Amino acid sequence: MAPALAPELTFDLQNIHTAIGFAVPDQEALVNIIGRREYGQLVNIARQYKTSYGVDLSVELDKKIIGSLGSLLAGACQHKVISEVHYLFKAGKSNRKYETLRKKDTAIEVFCEILVGRTSEEITELKEAFSAVYQADLKEHVLSFCKLEETKAFFIAILEPKEEKPLENEEQAIEKLHKLLEEDKDLNGSLRYASSLTTDQLHTLVRTYNSIHRKAHVITTIDKNIAPSHKGEILDLLMYTVMQAADPARHVALRFEESMEGLGTNEDHLSRLVIRNRGKFMEKVKAAYHMDYNRTLADRIRGDTSGLYSHLICHLIHQTI
Repeated sequence: MAPALAPELTFDLQNIHTAIGFAVPDQEALVNIIGRREYGQLVNIARQYKTSYGVDLSVELDKKIIGSLGSLLAGACQHKVISEVHYLFKAGKSNRKYETLRKKDTAIEVFCEILVGRTSEEITELKEAFSAVYQADLKEHVLSFCKLEETKAFFIAILEPKEEKPLENEEQAIEKLHKLLEEDKDLNGSLRYASSLTTDQLHTLVRTYNSIHRKAHVITTIDKNIAPSHKGEILDLLMYTVMQAADPARHVALRFEESMEGLGTNEDHLSRLVIRNRGKFMEKVKAAYHMDYNRTLADRIRGDTSGLYSHLICHLIHQTI
């Protein structure tokens, strides 16, 4: 006999089922329930919903509630790995008409956002989940979007299993990176070297380099020595990788700002950032955002979004003002 469900879980399941079941779903009720639950609670709710009602909660939400609100509600109820797999599969395809014309959010950028900065174990988990959900190979999927050979080589290296171990010789690694950036001004070589390292190794290298070369941090050096003579995708890949290694939370804060800057908001991008970075890490992101932009992330979001979509995002990041 299966153990009885906790009363609060039963209450949530019944209320969610009722709200979805109306001819016009009660969106406010769904936002109030889902927005106020922690990630672990939502995964459990989705699991029990499937057991109790025989349907996938995230699929129901996405089907019954159109637009960005439905996508965000659906993503909030998914396991993070599954949501990332869906983002990888749908990379470059907007849920909103004309979205891609208003804001850049290319497949390559989505791949960087999800794959760069991951451990070998996490990459393996994503590969296996992608294969299970879509009966397709993740590497082949990613490479099908890569036009440049350098971009293909970069993602092949990112997706390649690596032994998780410390840098064998920090001093030698720093000298190598310094030579690539300062003397050779070698964009392709710098990208190859960065992608050959594990996430922890690259984090250690960039942060140690920055502590030694205080007036010429890695990003500053790239801007000075490489950026003036190189534009385009390869430079973007290097900058993305190095910025993520230097300060992951600050980099995500920048990505939040990019999703809302200029004309209109890229709600696909904004939703993805919220879903992927929920939890303890989001506290670091909010602190970094406040430090860099002198306002709270919630304040920025409320200024650029509206209605229940805005309310739901602020609830999910645990910041309402």
